Amino acid sequence: RILDHALTATREGLDETRRALKDLRASPLDDLGFTLALRNLASSSAERGGLTLNMEIADALPAYAPEIEQAYYRVAQEALDNVLRHAEAHTITVKLAQTGTQLRLTVADDGMGLPVDSEDADAQFGIQGMEERAALIGGTLTIDTYPDVGTTVVLHSNNVKLAT
Repeated sequence: RILDHALTATREGLDETRRALKDLRASPLDDLGFTLALRNLASSSAERGGLTLNMEIADALPAYAPEIEQAYYRVAQEALDNVLRHAEAHTITVKLAQTGTQLRLTVADDGMGLPVDSEDADAQFGIQGMEERAALIGGTLTIDTYPDVGTTVVLHSNNVKLAT
């Protein structure tokens, strides 16, 4: 059983490394643009996890500064990866909308929620990374989680910079 667990962890680590290397070589943001890249990320994550996807991404969003798009994309990526790895969810919801000068990303699931006393280093590292990305763009990251109800990750920032 320990060997099976080690092999599974090794395979997952290799898959994660391959995805990271692919992301470094050809950025989906550069290839597809922000909203299409985010839609593709959400769709492929739902497909990989066999989850139902509720997606609300506004069609007519402006182009944002590269650091804004990168931060939002990477937070969405980490939140979706966390759902697939830990949540045991059936449904994920991904929303992106701009209201006035505020841009808001929401990634929610109907899974088991985050354990309050979690010592999972990967989960803590992922949350820390999301918080750091939010701080870099002057944004705010909130995570609401309830046992057996799910987790909601929200990234929002005011006065988002547009691409020049």
